[in-house]
Parts: sequence; C-alpha cells; structure tokens
Amino acid sequence: MNNPDDVRYNNPYPMQESLAKLRFYLKATLQNDGLELLEKAVTKADEDSQFARDFENTILFGSTLEYRELFSHFGNYWESPRSTFPFYPHTDAVNAVDSAMHKVKLGLVLEEVAAEYNWLHNHNNDRAEMA
Repeated sequence: MNNPDDVRYNNPYPMQESLAKLRFYLKATLQNDGLELLEKAVTKADEDSQFARDFENTILFGSTLEYRELFSHFGNYWESPRSTFPFYPHTDAVNAVDSAMHKVKLGLVLEEVAAEYNWLHNHNNDRAEMA
C-alpha cells in the first residue's frame, strides 16, 4: 500500500491486474469512452513494442501528464470543443482513465467507489431508460 504522506502514488498492482481493475471500474461507472480508449491502447501495445513499454510504464508509474502524453496517439487532449455533445470526447476519455487509475493506485474498493460515482452521476440513467 502507498504511504498517504507521499504524493507519488506508484501502482501497487502488476500490469494485467491493473488493466482488469481499470476495465471493471470504467464498465461499472458507464464510462464507455474511457474503456474504449483503454482498449485502443491495449491493441496498440500488442502491435507496437515501444508503445507497449511506454504503456506499461505509464500504467505502473505514470502521472496525469504522462497519461495525456500516452493517449495523444489517439487524439488531442487540448483540442477545441466540438459544437455538439460531447464537447471534449478525447479529453473526457483520458480523464476517465486517469481518474480510474488514481482510484486503483490508492487501493480503494472499486465496487464501493463505483457505486458512489453512479449514485452521483448516473442515477438518472435508470429513469431515462424506463421512459
């Protein structure tokens, strides 16, 4: 477990377990854009050995800035907003992965934080689907 007084939160989990935790949290919180971006990175890592090294290093030791750099292969984090929703699709996807990874690094119980996230952000989805 990481020391809470240390601002450097290295990931305490191996790569495959980290990916499983990321996938779980992104699916559980309905952050499909982040999950899609993560899967694009996994596919690229399977095809490109240099990207695979960068990907693993970022997942295990990366910061928010390193996530932005890693995922720049798939879009521009600083792009201008679109005229229709979602206004910042790539930025939103990167932030979803980064936020999920932060929860993994902190060793939080992902089921609990996903339920809290859904209560705060997705509680109207059930009502919208029923209408």
